[in-house]
Amino acid sequence: MIRLALATVRHRWWSFAGTFAGTALAVALVAACGTLLFSALSSPAGANRYTAADAVVSAQRQVSVRDGDKTKNRPLSGAPALPGSLAGRLAAVPGVARVTKDASFHAQPLTAGGRPVGGGSGAAPVMGHPWSSAALTPFRLVDGHAPGDGEVVLDAGLARRTGVRPGDQVRMALSPKVASFRLAGIVAPDGPRFSSQGAVFFSPSDAGRLTQPGDATALALRFAPGADSDEVLDKVRTVAGADVRVLTGEERVRADAPAVLVSYAGAVGVFGSMAGITVFAALFVIAGTIAFAARQRLSELALLRTLGATPRQVRRLMGLEAWAVGVAAAVAGTPLGWWLASWMGDRFVATGAVPASLEVHGGVLPLLIAAGAGVGVARLAAYFAGRRGARIAPAEAMRESAAAPAGGGIWRVLTGVVLIAGAAAVLVFTPMRGGIGVGMGFIGCALLICAAAALGPWWVRTVGAVLGRALPGATGRLAAANTRRFPLRAAGVAMPLALLFALNATMLLNSTLLSDLTDQAAQARLAPARETLTAVGGPGLPLSAYEEAARTPGVRDVDATVPSEVMVRKGGKPQHYPAQGLYRTGDGVLDLKVTSGSLNGLAHGVAVSADLAGAQHWRVGDTAGLWLPDGTHLSRPVVALYARSAGFGDMLLPGPLTAAHTARPLLSTVHFGQDPGPAAMKELRAQFPRLSANGGTADSRQDAEDASQQAALRLLTGISIVFTAVAVLNTFAMAALGRRGEYAALRLLGATARQVRAMAAREAVLIVTVGLVVGAGIAAVVVGTFSSAQDGQWRVIVDPIRYTGLLAGTGLLGLAAAALPTRLVLRTASAGGGRSEQ
Repeated sequence: MIRLALATVRHRWWSFAGTFAGTALAVALVAACGTLLFSALSSPAGANRYTAADAVVSAQRQVSVRDGDKTKNRPLSGAPALPGSLAGRLAAVPGVARVTKDASFHAQPLTAGGRPVGGGSGAAPVMGHPWSSAALTPFRLVDGHAPGDGEVVLDAGLARRTGVRPGDQVRMALSPKVASFRLAGIVAPDGPRFSSQGAVFFSPSDAGRLTQPGDATALALRFAPGADSDEVLDKVRTVAGADVRVLTGEERVRADAPAVLVSYAGAVGVFGSMAGITVFAALFVIAGTIAFAARQRLSELALLRTLGATPRQVRRLMGLEAWAVGVAAAVAGTPLGWWLASWMGDRFVATGAVPASLEVHGGVLPLLIAAGAGVGVARLAAYFAGRRGARIAPAEAMRESAAAPAGGGIWRVLTGVVLIAGAAAVLVFTPMRGGIGVGMGFIGCALLICAAAALGPWWVRTVGAVLGRALPGATGRLAAANTRRFPLRAAGVAMPLALLFALNATMLLNSTLLSDLTDQAAQARLAPARETLTAVGGPGLPLSAYEEAARTPGVRDVDATVPSEVMVRKGGKPQHYPAQGLYRTGDGVLDLKVTSGSLNGLAHGVAVSADLAGAQHWRVGDTAGLWLPDGTHLSRPVVALYARSAGFGDMLLPGPLTAAHTARPLLSTVHFGQDPGPAAMKELRAQFPRLSANGGTADSRQDAEDASQQAALRLLTGISIVFTAVAVLNTFAMAALGRRGEYAALRLLGATARQVRAMAAREAVLIVTVGLVVGAGIAAVVVGTFSSAQDGQWRVIVDPIRYTGLLAGTGLLGLAAAALPTRLVLRTASAGGGRSEQ
């Protein structure tokens, strides 16, 4: 049986070529996605600034909530301060030779022209530290001396990019204000290149004044020579207690400031989404191509049954063929997957949605998983595809292979109904607002695509009956009859088209709609502002920029915002929500569309978005419990509810409170209610890092984040379109190759090549129409539901240009994919003795 399977694959390679191509491409994409996801999950958090320390102690950077007998944890975005007495207690532990306090705070040097200078290659964050922590990397002085009060020491990269030497004055953008310091010296790391951040060192008194909240966030320990490290660590853990963590080895980097740690959460989200989309499309394509190939071989299987083969032998033959093709496809697809992973990783880094430090290093495991999944799915699909050919009687199989009357059954109907019910449950009963709604929309779309595939023969018959009458001539009537008579074949070709349009239209339109609604909310929120200032080339503006703006002559109303986040208990576990701290002078500027309460009481309370208030069942006057970024827990009254939260945040807190508990307390924007005038603008630009006056438009940093997300989305959609388009071409080619005998018979009966091409073209029009109707219908349901969940309006064609382009491109691809293989098949038929064209 094994020899027979291998001989079948070898001598009928053209009938297995489509299955091989689809499986190989699917394995390559799954391998690429798995490699990228593994790389993001296992990439280091950054360079270790505590290389010279034997252990580092930091507070637990998570919030724990008890829910019954389970504890749910969520990481904090800030660094809680350690107890002030802990350093002394740890210094008294036998075997601990030295305890060094460390703290990090925002400190960014400026060039003579006021341009902020980044660390590393120029884009990494820059943090200030007390001079004593320089020995922890270790950094060594290469020029100058240690800093005194009013002095700083820069790392060599920062000094070079800033253009300063020891003795020069350096303007530093700090969280409270911009101040000038004398450059005392320059340091360089003693060892591997330290490039994930920039380092600025201050005197102990200056560092203590600038540190927020004002105490150490990490304690670096050096052990005495000859001490037993394990024994010392046990004693340190006992003294430190359960509220802190003792980090050693590669984990020491986790004690650094969260602002400088490289977060791959966004990369994991991007690659996870891509993996989900790719895996679904790959499974759909592999199963579809194998089932399509099995239906085309029904007469061959019937002949084997007639010659005496048992059902078990037929199933085994198809299984062995699937193993052979699957293994060959896996061998070809896995190297391609590794190359694709490197290529896609570079493209996603270029969009800005993925950290530049991402290194593709997935190893063998993701490739083996992808290869095994491809082979396994191919084998499973062959099992289900061959069940009917192995089960029915030989005579019945011969009749069905010649007529192919129905191709349906009660199981198709039941499967379709169950999948439609599941999609309805997802779209109706799960959260569909915001980013989570995009993910739920994909799940609903996938279920509807599978339902359409199950009910495909009925769709084909319906559309064929309606449009078949409009096709002209005898070839049109024959094409309509073929479509109605062979609905399984037509559905097998039409469903990849439906997948191409529905899946990509849903992703593209839902994300575009969400971005458009966010932009509209931002424009409405900032409509009253006469001028909006943002930092150019830096993470934000010092807090004193608000004070200077509020003192501007003729300006009565000023708003300034500090981006942050809070955690709120939801469903028994802590959940992150974006938040803003608000500094306000006069009547304020931002129009948040307050629906209940007033922002006047914000100094002693919090304002909450309507979405969050609805999820938590909060009303004005209720008490909201929340955690700030450094782990501080607060209970504050809700003083207002607001509607314009998209692209802004779900909670509004007093500015001073937010700045005191946020890792990098910087203003993202300053909004003027009145025109400050050119003289005031000139003075502001002279005092602060480069400012951008954009006349009340949205936050430039938020715009940059949105642009990177949209670029990543376009790249993700492009990859999906290419993959599904190849699947469409593959399926149409398989269909044309499988009809060589039919086309040759038509030629022998007197049909010209032109007539056969005309019939095939009209049949392709019907099949492409079926695919577009099904795909557009699925996209309309999902996009309309998502749109309605955002603001109550039902939209289908969110972006007419993109929608039309995708629809036209899908249709043209289908027609081209049908025409080219048909021409090649007809040439083969003519060369084999068919009639010449008349």
